[in-house]
Amino acid sequence: MSRRLISRRHFLGLPLTFLLAPHVAWPARGWAATTSEERKRTYTADVGILYGLLSFRLDGALSEAIDRAAGHYQVTIAGEGDGIANRIESRGLLRDGRWVPLEGRSWFSVKGRESRSEVRYDWVRRTVEYHFRGETFFLRRLRIGDDLVQVPEGVHVDDSISATLNYADGVWPARVDGSYETYLVRRKRMDNEGPDDVQRLYRAELVPFALKVDADPVSGKPTALCDLTGFSSWAKKGEPARVTFGRDRRPELMSMSLILGTSVKIELRSV
Repeated sequence: MSRRLISRRHFLGLPLTFLLAPHVAWPARGWAATTSEERKRTYTADVGILYGLLSFRLDGALSEAIDRAAGHYQVTIAGEGDGIANRIESRGLLRDGRWVPLEGRSWFSVKGRESRSEVRYDWVRRTVEYHFRGETFFLRRLRIGDDLVQVPEGVHVDDSISATLNYADGVWPARVDGSYETYLVRRKRMDNEGPDDVQRLYRAELVPFALKVDADPVSGKPTALCDLTGFSSWAKKGEPARVTFGRDRRPELMSMSLILGTSVKIELRSV
């Protein structure tokens, strides 16, 4: 498989990692019943660009290994289709009653454009080391970002996988209004950045990420709305991604409507 390098990591990457993270819904702080667990799942992602002029279907598998006694997890996600492929590797640990990431790597390819990122978290020094390299989708302009970000005391930082674990396990406390908020690291960019806009140098920054969860009026299942405009220049203002969870707080479906007639739908299945 070719490994040239896109900068559409968050175009497909954020919904993939959020939805495809390990979905083990253990009772909050009641993890002694099972010390370790390994699971495998499959997923399908359907992507349409330019009102269906370009369409892609990706089929993949997820493998997870979680050791509750030792307090760590490791996840591998890999998929491939005609003109599209992805691979995500993540590991983390249990710290102060919540899952936190230690290292995450991702690689995505869409129509020959590739992106690659690597993020390391040091919880002793409270720093996040961020590296990103990729091409824009249409003009294949190169974006490169390398930075070290300090994490302030009292700020909880997740990646998509640790956030999903914390929600599923009930250890991500809700705010007064019932929403959930954490912080993620992202490539720092202009608010009006277009799909092919490029800066000479990119830094990283911590930004809030929020979930507003309500019961679906028809199915009764928990449904969350996620504003992704802070993470992708493809996201639409006022049109958040929609995530449907099972009754066990595990994600089942994610749908997104993006700019330029782009849509993403991801479904997760148990093996």
